[in-house]
Amino acid sequence: MLKFPSRSSGRSLAIRIVVGLAITYLAIIQLRITYSQFSRTQATNESVPLKALKEPLKEDSNDGNDSDGCGGGLIPFGSSLVVTVKTGATEAFQKIPIQLETTLGCVPLENVLWFSDMAQNVGGHLLIDALDQIPASVKNSNSDFDLYTKQQELKDPVEISKLLKNMKSPEDDKQLAAWALDKYKNLHIVEKAFAAKPDADWYMHIDADTYVLWPSLVAWIKKLDPSKKYYLGSMACLDTLPFAHGGSGILVSRAATRSLVVDGNGTAARWDSQIAGNCCGDGILAAAFKEQDIHVKNANPSLMGESPSTIKFELYNWHEPLVTLHHVSAIDAVRLRSFEDKRQNKSAPVLYSELFTGLIWDMIPDSAEDWDNLSDGATVPNIYFADECARSCSGEVQAAPHLRSQKYSTLLSYLLNELSFQYQPKPHVEAMEWPASLDTETIEPLVLHLLTWIQDGNWAVAKPVTDLLHIILRCWRRVESSPDTSA
Repeated sequence: MLKFPSRSSGRSLAIRIVVGLAITYLAIIQLRITYSQFSRTQATNESVPLKALKEPLKEDSNDGNDSDGCGGGLIPFGSSLVVTVKTGATEAFQKIPIQLETTLGCVPLENVLWFSDMAQNVGGHLLIDALDQIPASVKNSNSDFDLYTKQQELKDPVEISKLLKNMKSPEDDKQLAAWALDKYKNLHIVEKAFAAKPDADWYMHIDADTYVLWPSLVAWIKKLDPSKKYYLGSMACLDTLPFAHGGSGILVSRAATRSLVVDGNGTAARWDSQIAGNCCGDGILAAAFKEQDIHVKNANPSLMGESPSTIKFELYNWHEPLVTLHHVSAIDAVRLRSFEDKRQNKSAPVLYSELFTGLIWDMIPDSAEDWDNLSDGATVPNIYFADECARSCSGEVQAAPHLRSQKYSTLLSYLLNELSFQYQPKPHVEAMEWPASLDTETIEPLVLHLLTWIQDGNWAVAKPVTDLLHIILRCWRRVESSPDTSA
């Protein structure tokens, strides 16, 4: 039976204290490292499902031995797995220390290669310039490289971050210059990683704000054959070209990498002059793989681009393993690291269900200002004030257990499929926003009952039922603004 963390009356204060300490801790790490060294829309409707990519994780046996997890020391990659981290000089000194203290904390760093748009040293770790082989004929005639030139002139990482972090692209003032430059890195990273570690079985390419759940990844690659041409990721589409979304993590086998680098023989150099005007380096990478007749295989929801603030828990992913998260903030990275440290079996793959019960549920606030829970503007009519919503929610939730059991899975389908459970403040865009609230004492028993119900194998999904939908909408979603704003 699933068990949720208890909610004490001092929970909010405790969270604020923990968050404050975490921020302070990370800030100290950042300053120490700095001054010691220097004085795209995912489109997953079309997928390429591969049964072998998912079953090994769910079927992988667990004997309780944590030797492959953080509890037993560094995760034993050996020479089989190489991790590349893509970053940029305007962000590296903020993001790399966070990764080192969290998701890379249990990884043998000799297996990690950091690539940037400038050679730097972050806390003793070398950042390789991914763009140093691009010829001057491409750089000098291309405004995308204005940032690259300015970084080389400034050199000082503090000045680079201070003066260039918000620099706009000369071609598009709505786009950061760092983003315009970023797309030139991907192909060169693949080639440079292969040159540095040619005997690796797998190459895992991530961004500096990607969080990897390594037990899930290690269990996965043990079941896959690196001699096959695997190019795996969370599939998105660029026009008609399917590609692996870079921030979600791109897993490439030895055979696929060799095909691109050796058989392709100079692929990155051929593409350098063609990249200007394109949006995304991960899309360019897919086009280069396509030249070798290698196409992305969709590994979503294991590789996915959501953060702890936007991830959705759905019927189809509840028992699926989770390998990556993206756009992970410093605070969420600390929370994820703490979640991993508390796992009883640290070598077991992390399932969506475990992440929800072990971390996400306790992150749900009892109330929050300007919170619409990613409801995309959905409203409930005839309820205008928060106290009305709370009373309605309480009454309907207490009545819900008397409904026939088949409806439990219907409600659960909404709980998991329709809703993202996390707190993500929305920009204040209306004259009057209402405070969203969640009666956790009332709703928690029902949620626990429903999760237990599905855990026991009750997967039937009934036709949507209006009264059950209203329970969820009234509990978690923003209601219509009152027509009488003076009330």
